[in-house]
Amino acid sequence: MERKITEQELAFYRKHPELVHAIGSKSTIYRTVLLVVFVTGFVLVAVSKAVKFGFGDGSDSFLMELVVDLIFEMGVALWGGVATAVLLQNFVQRQYKEGRRYQQEIMKELANEPGKAEK
Repeated sequence: MERKITEQELAFYRKHPELVHAIGSKSTIYRTVLLVVFVTGFVLVAVSKAVKFGFGDGSDSFLMELVVDLIFEMGVALWGGVATAVLLQNFVQRQYKEGRRYQQEIMKELANEPGKAEK
């Protein structure tokens, strides 16, 4: 199924050409997924509190408490997952940049070595 680009979409990207590169960008998709997961965690925590205070007077309090705790814990686990992913992404980016800088230094030094023309 081929998607046709509308004139309205083209007009938008003419005004904002920098956004064309963001389409399909791994970092943009990654940030979007993290944001969705974070918001989902927030909604789950809010729902757990709403259930607790909205239906807290029910006769089956053990089951209600179990449901509230499970919803809350799922939300908090999603937040923890997002935090871990962000921290790991920052760590990997820093390591990658340091590795590239080191690689470039080595290549520069090797290029400046005498006798390089012999090879």
